[in-house]
Amino acid sequence: MDHGNEKQWLLSVASGDERSFRQLVQQYWPQVYGTALRLTRSPEQAKDLSQDIFLKLWNNRSKLSEVDNAGTFIYVCARNLIMDFLEKKVLRTDNLDTLAGHLEEDPFRNAQATLEYKELEYTLTKAIEHLPSKVKEVFILHRFKGLSHPQIAQQLNISVVSSQTYIVRALRSIREYLERHPKRIFTLLVLLTAFF
Repeated sequence: MDHGNEKQWLLSVASGDERSFRQLVQQYWPQVYGTALRLTRSPEQAKDLSQDIFLKLWNNRSKLSEVDNAGTFIYVCARNLIMDFLEKKVLRTDNLDTLAGHLEEDPFRNAQATLEYKELEYTLTKAIEHLPSKVKEVFILHRFKGLSHPQIAQQLNISVVSSQTYIVRALRSIREYLERHPKRIFTLLVLLTAFF
């Protein structure tokens, strides 16, 4: 589609033309769905997110009159919505707990994936290094040494409840560290979806 026709098409959608909007959905659905599927690895979730993206476009259609390139604009909108979804999914405390358990196993085989996995491992190691000393000690004993809370309590002369509390604090701190380092979060988000 040439630039003039695309601009007219977007203006039609911006003015509320449902037929033009259906054409827009038909044109860009494969791109949006493919991106969502690649990042979520869930056909059902990718479909839901794709529908949400186009619904958001329709609800904000007046902004389309300012857009010059529909493909780029839709891609950016899709990427942002999908990344928001993944951040909420991945940065939940229970997901971080599961992730920590996967660090001992390298499930990847090819060189690129191994390199990305190393980046993930490095980021999480940095997050763990920022933990207060007692919290870090309990976290390492529990997640990497496999000790139970009663075993940790006995070894460190603390209560079982304290051990559990330290783990909760550790996971919260790791999540906050990841949220403060957005440059690394994209790699994390893409890789972590394989774990959940």
